[in-house]
Amino acid sequence: MLFNIFQIFIGALIVGFSGAVTPGPMFTLVISRTAQKGFWASFFIVSGHAIMELMVLMLFLAGIIKYLNNNMIIKIIGVAGGTVLLFLSFELLYSTFKNKTKVDLNKKDMNVKLDKDNKSHSVFQGMFVSIINPYWYVWWVTVGSAFLIKSMKYGITGVSSFYIGHIFSDFIWYLFIGFLVSKGRKFISKKIYKAIMISCGIFLLYLGIKFIMDFIKR
Repeated sequence: MLFNIFQIFIGALIVGFSGAVTPGPMFTLVISRTAQKGFWASFFIVSGHAIMELMVLMLFLAGIIKYLNNNMIIKIIGVAGGTVLLFLSFELLYSTFKNKTKVDLNKKDMNVKLDKDNKSHSVFQGMFVSIINPYWYVWWVTVGSAFLIKSMKYGITGVSSFYIGHIFSDFIWYLFIGFLVSKGRKFISKKIYKAIMISCGIFLLYLGIKFIMDFIKR
């Protein structure tokens, strides 16, 4: 049984990586927020995402998530999520072009501690960006549900192994990205920083349009 539990953990970790490394709203948020606030922003963003993952897992165990496996509901979520991404894109681009995004590129990021408000804001952003991503729901009602059903054979130990493995992949990948971005801040000029913010905004714009088009055609 111990070997089976370990297999569930490794399987969840590997499949989690396949989703985590795919550029999306979460990836863009980690880059832009870490560039603004430093390394620890990435940790709290992923913590917010982990909270939402746990909530979805609990909903699944309660039998509620099966109602999301409906084409119309998924289409509505996709269009709504895409619309919010468009808004976030315009907001990021506007603040960047208007120089409203405040950042200190000279801070030693690994030693910077976010204040309570910034921690809460980063956690909320991690939760929010999960909710508005329609592919997150699709993953849970397809791949995620299949893995979870398999892990349920081993009770709470199996389910916990699945969840921990899945979340570990997110923390490992996004903290790695946060580390690279935060360390790179010392070598980034304000022009390069602005270019990064604009790139993130354009990518969010692309994702918003793509989500809307993909799920309208669904």
